[in-house]
Amino acid sequence: MMSEMEVWLHGFAFPGRVAELARRAGEGGFTGLLVAGSQNLTADIWVELALAAAATTRLRLGPGVTNPVTRDVAVSACAAATLQVESDGRATLGFAQGDSALSQIGRDRLSVAEFERQLQILQAFLRGEDVQLPNGTSSSIHWLHGSTHP
Repeated sequence: MMSEMEVWLHGFAFPGRVAELARRAGEGGFTGLLVAGSQNLTADIWVELALAAAATTRLRLGPGVTNPVTRDVAVSACAAATLQVESDGRATLGFAQGDSALSQIGRDRLSVAEFERQLQILQAFLRGEDVQLPNGTSSSIHWLHGSTHP
């Protein structure tokens, strides 16, 4: 049994260009569009991804990638969940240790252990769970409680 192949495009968040790139990618048969997230090199990925979602109807969309240093995991979880709802379930979330986004602000990549810890927190936020943060604070994305969105 053959499965359908997915073909994704990776782009950069330049204002005035991402929505058109998404529209053309969708018309061209691409499965999805990932937009690079590096705050000093490109525009805000979540704004551009929202515009891309509004310009398309089936293209899957997400950051390629974001990290837990320049964007707290609660912020990334809320943004990804918002994109998921506003795009009718077409969001994806690329999440990594950090590279160009961190080098632009003089920070090092996270250790694998710290990245894994941040990934677990991110996943809990996305499931709408109450999260115990390292500083002892209990936190959640309240509007996700009881959500039926995947």
